[in-house]
Amino acid sequence: MFPYLPTRVSKDCHPCETTPFPNLKKILKSLPHMPSEKLRTFLDGGISVIVATVDAEGVPSCCRGVAIDSKDDFDSVTVYVPAATAGETVANLATTRRIAVSCTEPLSHHSIQIKGLTRGVKLAASQDREFVAQRLEAFADTLDSFGLPRTVTRSLTHWPAFAIEVSVEQVFDQTPGPKAGEELR
Repeated sequence: MFPYLPTRVSKDCHPCETTPFPNLKKILKSLPHMPSEKLRTFLDGGISVIVATVDAEGVPSCCRGVAIDSKDDFDSVTVYVPAATAGETVANLATTRRIAVSCTEPLSHHSIQIKGLTRGVKLAASQDREFVAQRLEAFADTLDSFGLPRTVTRSLTHWPAFAIEVSVEQVFDQTPGPKAGEELR
């Protein structure tokens, strides 16, 4: 058995606090990060975006996002979710601020997960409408290559949308395979 591990783990216990390696957090933070250019290239394509939150009791909820962008080298991202389907998501963010955003390229299954804290939620500005529509169209093009007609994807509710500003804390590789769960940034 491992004598340095607790026999009973409380919900407040953090794995790095029970490890025999006291500098583990520092070592993990020093690992190389995925270059922002690679992240941007990934996010510029026709991707699937899923936004996950939890309520005050830890009950999970998710909704489809329609677009994601970063203007500051991925220190933060803005995720756009349809106002018509994001009520529970926005309510959860008002109480917990915790958010996870999964982005997947449907053709390759290349996936990342972004975790962070919400900086703010607002109704997306009218000038964001074209950006959101372009991202939905790119997603429609991708799914059309599988045989799903563009008209089906274009029928997804996408406007008006909420713009969720997220302070990025972690980025994980979620691509199926041996590196799934590896922290990228």
